[in-house]
Amino acid sequence: MLKTWFLAGRPWSLTAAAIPVTLGSAIAWNQSYFHPGLFCLTLIGGAAIQLGTNYTNTYGDYIAGVDTVESNHTSPQLVQGILRPDQMLKVGLSAFAFAAAIGLYLVYLRGWPLLVIGLLGILGGYWYTLGIAYKYRGLGTILVFFLMGPMMAWGAYYVQTGYSSWTPVLASLPVGFLISGLLHANDFRDIPHDREAGIITLGTILGFDRSLPFYYLLNLGAYISLVLLVIAGVLPLVGLIPLLLIPRFWGLMKDAHAGWLGDKEKLIWLEKNHAQLHFQFGVLFVISLLINLVY
Repeated sequence: MLKTWFLAGRPWSLTAAAIPVTLGSAIAWNQSYFHPGLFCLTLIGGAAIQLGTNYTNTYGDYIAGVDTVESNHTSPQLVQGILRPDQMLKVGLSAFAFAAAIGLYLVYLRGWPLLVIGLLGILGGYWYTLGIAYKYRGLGTILVFFLMGPMMAWGAYYVQTGYSSWTPVLASLPVGFLISGLLHANDFRDIPHDREAGIITLGTILGFDRSLPFYYLLNLGAYISLVLLVIAGVLPLVGLIPLLLIPRFWGLMKDAHAGWLGDKEKLIWLEKNHAQLHFQFGVLFVISLLINLVY
């Protein structure tokens, strides 16, 4: 049963929280601020928010009738009757409560700005498919850019330093573009299912044809913003190391195009492959900042 709950939490998605938290902390370290204990707490808190989002998202999609056995390949525990909906909701809310407990301690140490960021993070996760349910209003791809990019990186930076700066906000833009690309890959794939379920996503708004160039745009945004940040002096020259992934990026664009042409297998795996690119980009990005510490 523990393994079932572990898989229901989509553990592979936790990099979406780990990357911006580590990035914000690495930027603080470049400015001679780093507290390992606070970094671990921030990382755990961010992961708890991500898990809470994943569990409540699965619950929300299930009760909205969006998920079916045919459409849900990543978290089928509810549609297959393996877990109960009320259990999924309770575990999701418990994850949010755990994150809130960590957040309150960090607020005690650093001050009220973290309370605002933490509250927005938890509400942003819960409201994804419940309450406001902004995913069904076509706002998921847009809002996640801020929630899992600049906001989380700034929060991690603030925990380390105790003060605000635009540097982590600007530096996290490439990560924001990639995480939005990840959600859009999901929406792009699910356009037929979402239309059948009667919900609105950015994918259904743009349609199948325009979703492909928008996916290209989000991915290009990550690399273009990275180069511009180095040119502007926000990031060091070594920050260009993630450009080593351009062949991987090009392969992903080809997969998206093949999916658009009708290769359903490429489209099904687009989200997972994009998640790998997001993780690899983030790791190289953080490594580049750590190299800058040495040199």
